[in-house]
Amino acid sequence: MIVRRTAGPNRRVVLSQLVALGAGAAGFLAVRHQQHWPIPEVAFAGGGPSTGWLALPATGGLIDLPAMVNGAHLRAIVDSGAQYSAIDADLARRLRLPSATPLPMLAFGVSGQPSVTRAVRADVDLGALRLRGLRAATLNLKPLSGLTRQPFSLLLGRDFLRAVVVDADFPRGRAAFLRPDAWRPSPDAVPAAVRSVDGALMVRVGVEDAAPVEVLLDTGATGALALSEAAAAAAGLLDGRPLRPAQSVTLGGVGDDRVALARRIVFAGADLRNVEVQIFTPAPHAPIPSGLIGLGVLRRFRVVLDHAGGRLFLTGPSSPRRRPAG
Repeated sequence: MIVRRTAGPNRRVVLSQLVALGAGAAGFLAVRHQQHWPIPEVAFAGGGPSTGWLALPATGGLIDLPAMVNGAHLRAIVDSGAQYSAIDADLARRLRLPSATPLPMLAFGVSGQPSVTRAVRADVDLGALRLRGLRAATLNLKPLSGLTRQPFSLLLGRDFLRAVVVDADFPRGRAAFLRPDAWRPSPDAVPAAVRSVDGALMVRVGVEDAAPVEVLLDTGATGALALSEAAAAAAGLLDGRPLRPAQSVTLGGVGDDRVALARRIVFAGADLRNVEVQIFTPAPHAPIPSGLIGLGVLRRFRVVLDHAGGRLFLTGPSSPRRRPAG
């Protein structure tokens, strides 16, 4: 997840992998296999196959939904950049959510050091749909959500996205969630070239005259494009052009990044000029993608995400809705 602001620190978190930990002579020992992470049970209000259209907030640009957990009102973000769902650790303690596993785990962000976490179980009421048995990693989300106009306490990751199809009509500021067997593409929807990697949707983006780079499609990122140092160098962005310093608040702390101005990037028919590209330094040995494409590009499209089927459909590009002044 990346959230860009014109001034001050940027926010990025990708809950890209949780690794089980066991006690060892040196303390914690990372076990190099992924834990079983169940898909939550989804029930739509009224017993139908979908939520119908839900309005998205005019500010922020994220797929941001009001939610309720154990009687507490909070905000939830649908984040395709997060492999697993996560909940704010302080909130989970206050609500006394039951533990989902006795083992601690490591959560890796894009940069910084990994965080030790545990998982809890929760039932989540999103109004038009309910999630039963959601497993969520407990993380300190306050530094991340505090940079948004509407702070959130819950990230709904790709475990949730495997249970639904998301139809995000960003230009019209609305989204719908559907049962996978009930969804059919609209006549103007175009299947996009995509590769599914561990449930993530990977797409190719052209950067200036370099060969296209494969990046993760991230609905939790409000910036246009972020690349690792290696990917940025391969794309020619470290060719001596001016670089502006920037900071990121991540799971592992504050990271020092750089921003380059790409003269042109191309994605699925959208030809964008003079795009700021965030260049980050990945945490050592972290399972982090080479780059992320976010809402700075995606908000020009109606985007349909079918993570269970490894498919992506796009309508557009078109002009995104205008945000209110102020």
